[in-house]
Amino acid sequence: MTPQFLREEAARFRGMAETVDREASKLRLLKMASDYEAKAIAAGAPEQADETTEPTPLEATPLEPAITETIKIKLPRKTARELKETA
Repeated sequence: MTPQFLREEAARFRGMAETVDREASKLRLLKMASDYEAKAIAAGAPEQADETTEPTPLEATPLEPAITETIKIKLPRKTARELKETA
């Protein structure tokens, strides 16, 4: 992968992060963008290294927020008799 491709992917992930509603998804996408940016720097693109060394406030936050509540979904069950009657 070329540094240019890696930078384009990082930009794509940042763009996706701007459009999502969930904070956890946004943080995950920003983390992926920073990973691609770091790979681009390591692959030999030092011309933009100074711009990416300091993380933005969002990138400095923990990746996984604490989950405070559990969502329970109750699915309706059909018995074998109900399935035979509908068929």
